[in-house]
Parts: sequence; structure tokens; C-alpha cells
Amino acid sequence: MIYKRIYLISCVLVAVIGQTLIIFNSKVGSIVLIGMFAPMLMSFINILVIEKLTIERGNVIVFGYNIAQFIIKTIFLCSLTYIGVRVVELNFRIFIPVLCFTWFVFHIIEGFFTNSLIKNNAAAKQKN
Repeated sequence: MIYKRIYLISCVLVAVIGQTLIIFNSKVGSIVLIGMFAPMLMSFINILVIEKLTIERGNVIVFGYNIAQFIIKTIFLCSLTYIGVRVVELNFRIFIPVLCFTWFVFHIIEGFFTNSLIKNNAAAKQKN
């Protein structure tokens, strides 16, 4: 699927850029890795779970999982915010917008991915 390709290309690109930047400027590299790579990776893992649940359990379970993952993602983003601002001491004026924008973009992609899976699953069940 095109959505998985978007995730894989983005994750690899951001990981390479973040690791390269961390050599020259550790704060900028940390912003890229914590603020961009971590939410992308979490979202990619989430679409893999959604795909598996859609195939094995059906659309109703996926809707329930989407509700639960909203709470999980909220805790995850709060944890990343704490780690980035308090532990690593990143500039919150840069880090928080990067983190929120990355989360938002990949949340939208995740929604389109889930929608396409649900539609395909419903169409396949109607054929049978």
C-alpha cells in the first residue's frame, strides 16, 4: 500500500537526517529524532496493528482499538514532551511545534489508511 511506503520512506529519511544532525548539533538532532522519528515510528506500529486487527478481527474491533489508541497516543505524546523538554532540555518553542505537527500529519495519514482498510474489508465481505 502507498501508506506504508510513505511511512517507510519518511522513517528512514528522518532517522538518517536525525543521526547525521546529532553529530553536528546534538540538540537539533534530538529534536528530529524525538520530535519526528518517535511519533512516526509509533504511528507506523499502530497501522501495522490496525491492519492485523482488520484482517483477523473485523471492523468493529478496529473502531474499539482506535478509541483505545487515542488514549495511548496521548500518554505517549505527553511522555515525549516531558522527555524532550525536561530530560533532554530541548527548546520547547521549537520542539513542541515539531512534535505536534509530525503527530498531526501522521495521524491524518493513519486515518486515511484505516479508512481504506475498513472500506476494502467491507467490500470483500459484501462479495462473499
